[in-house]
Amino acid sequence: MQPGETIQIELPGGEKRSLQFVGYVHDATTFPYAISGVISGYITRETAEWLGSGKNYNQLLISVAENPTDQVHVSNVVKKINDRMEKNGVTVESVFINNPGHHFAWQITQGGVFILGLFGWMTVVLSSFLIVNTIVALMSQQTRQIGVMKAIGAGTWQIFPMYLVLLMSFGAAAFLISVPLSSWMASLFLQFMAVFLNFDLSPTNLYPDVVLMQAAVSFLTPLAAAVVPVINGLRIPVREALGSYGLGGSSQTAAAPKESQLAFIPRPVLLSLRNAFRRKARVSLTIFTLILGGAIFIAVFNLWASFDRVMLDIQGYFMSDINVSLTQGYSFKNVQTVAQSVPGVESVEGWLSSNGKILSPDQKQEDEIAFVAPPSNSMLIQPSMVTGRWLSPGDKNVIVVGNQLQRIRPDLALGDWVTIKLDGKKTKWQIIGFYRMPGNITPPIVYATYEYLGYMLGTPNQVYSLRVLTYDHDAASQAAISEDLQAQFKPRKIGVAFVQTAAVWYQQQKGQTDVLVYNMLIMAGLIAAVGGLGLASTMSLNIMERTREIGVMRAIGASDGDIQKIVVTEGMLIGLLSWLLGVILAIPITYILDYGVGVSIFQSPLNVVFSWQGSIAWLAGMLIISALASLAPAFRASRLPVRETLVYE
Repeated sequence: MQPGETIQIELPGGEKRSLQFVGYVHDATTFPYAISGVISGYITRETAEWLGSGKNYNQLLISVAENPTDQVHVSNVVKKINDRMEKNGVTVESVFINNPGHHFAWQITQGGVFILGLFGWMTVVLSSFLIVNTIVALMSQQTRQIGVMKAIGAGTWQIFPMYLVLLMSFGAAAFLISVPLSSWMASLFLQFMAVFLNFDLSPTNLYPDVVLMQAAVSFLTPLAAAVVPVINGLRIPVREALGSYGLGGSSQTAAAPKESQLAFIPRPVLLSLRNAFRRKARVSLTIFTLILGGAIFIAVFNLWASFDRVMLDIQGYFMSDINVSLTQGYSFKNVQTVAQSVPGVESVEGWLSSNGKILSPDQKQEDEIAFVAPPSNSMLIQPSMVTGRWLSPGDKNVIVVGNQLQRIRPDLALGDWVTIKLDGKKTKWQIIGFYRMPGNITPPIVYATYEYLGYMLGTPNQVYSLRVLTYDHDAASQAAISEDLQAQFKPRKIGVAFVQTAAVWYQQQKGQTDVLVYNMLIMAGLIAAVGGLGLASTMSLNIMERTREIGVMRAIGASDGDIQKIVVTEGMLIGLLSWLLGVILAIPITYILDYGVGVSIFQSPLNVVFSWQGSIAWLAGMLIISALASLAPAFRASRLPVRETLVYE
């Protein structure tokens, strides 16, 4: 939309008004459409009166003068304001306190940043294994040259700076590539998150502390990883160094298994199995890299499955296909008749809601709560009960409270009688059960029966919302029936404040968790890429060490296909072993992720779910990575001339 265009606004009663759209504004304190599904618009007070909202304000925004980021202080100030309002005859329907000094998504983003940072440091550690393998192979290849230099008078600490320059060149290359690449990737990531979390996106800058950290990682990682292999290589006595045969003759042949015991395994596979574990230290580092990458990848899929379980748990509280919020209380019999006249509607339930305040035992502290009252025989709610029981027909002054209220009032116990201010009056209620609902619900929800809450509010048989169940539960049917419902309500002057289908609600809820999962999958993919590079490096070094052996095999008639098959099989065996161990390691990592992410996002640990999809996906990925990491070394090995391979050192 462009400023200057005319838009139409439909009021709850069905009337339409035309407004001129004059511009866009960014309010960083408003929940973005990606999360709330609601568009915020700003109008003048006169326009609000013209739209029928009346002359009076119905919301008060407060800024605290002193200690504005102190949660306790802000809460105390708000309580004093609330008390003064009530003393002056002003009814306060609800109070909401933002997280002082923080963006509304601060807690969620902190959890995401922690996970991304953890995966990033894992990548750094695993990449150091690549350096270790490379330097060890390099020192083995240059052992004879080191011996010659030492024989003519070179000291260990004269040769060491040569390799120090090599390590620093690795670091310099990594630093020069990583700084612009990370800045570019960060800008892309922030562009997406800015829209999703509704924050102002400043121009991407090179922050000095980040650049310094990248420099430290780039230069210190190769130095820390390779200093021990370099020193060990330089300490070899001159006589042993001069007698070295380099990579081509330094490998130790593993003891071949007895053919009588493994006769069922083809000979090329036996040869690949033996070759894979000649260099146990090297292959151990490679396998560990692949194991950790695979374990994280599988654990992220398990976390995804846990998120889906959370969605199912939440859906137990929102089982209707269409939720209709009304602008005021209406006779349930009237609105039910209208709703059930719409084709495709199977059943309709009327629910009540109201705000209240639960008092502390000494009656000095008040905490906001929200009553939600389904019919006592409702079929559209399946709560996750922790202890006690759910509401039953005939229940009167009883409530079921959740984990959100328990965090505020940990003193509450099953069977307690509590005092709740409802419509300005103190009422007594007994706690008969505790439920669990993921997320940070503000204010906490307390469930009571529709029949008794309507009696207490003096509005029996009236409803403020409808829960509609349709025969067809697909998204298209829900959208079409919701439009028909609104069309039937308009001529009867039934005000509709908000309509939401189950499909749209589920997509919004799942979209929020999927964002975090996608980011974690990207980081797991980077770790897997490091593992793939490590496997490719290991296979290349193994081929270099066995160059003479390959020459002998080719001299006695081995074909190019035979050589390639042996090398690729070797890589696949390493990949399969790392996959199996990765599945096992994914179990504890899954518990850690479900606890950390659950507490940071949903305020409680997630239920652990193990999904075979992650294991199967990683198996397929591992086979592909192993094949790709082995193909290039296998092709090079099969193309080596026999004469050159027999004299290779």
